Amino acid sequence: MHKPEPCAVCGKLTTRFLFNDKKLGITVCSRKCEYEFIDSLAIKKRERRIVLNYLNKKIAVNKKNEKIGWIIAFLGLTTVIAGILLANATIFLIGVLPLTCGALSTRHFSDKRNMLMRLRKRIAI
Repeated sequence: MHKPEPCAVCGKLTTRFLFNDKKLGITVCSRKCEYEFIDSLAIKKRERRIVLNYLNKKIAVNKKNEKIGWIIAFLGLTTVIAGILLANATIFLIGVLPLTCGALSTRHFSDKRNMLMRLRKRIAI
C-alpha cells in the first residue's frame, strides 16, 4: 500500500490522489479539497500544466474509444442490413448486439469527453 502523504490543499495525511491517478503525484484528501485545488490552479503554473497534460491525454483516449464505438456500430448496422436483405433473422439478430453496444459506448465516451473538455476549459481560463 502507498505511504500516506500530506494533502496538497489542507495538509492532512492521505493516500488519495487527484483524479485517482498516482502518476500525477498530487494528493488530495477529499472531493472538497479536489475542487479547491482545481479552483486554485490559476496561481500554480507547474501543477496547472501537469493537470492540463493529464486531461489532454484522457480526452485523446476518449476520442479514440468513441471512434472505436462508431466502427463497431457501423459493423453492426451493416450486419443488420445484410440480415434484412437476405431475409435471415439470425444474421439480423447477430447484428443488433454490436449495433447497440457501439451506440451505447459512443454515447458514454462522448459524454465523458465533453465532461473532461468542460473541466479543461475551467482550468485553462
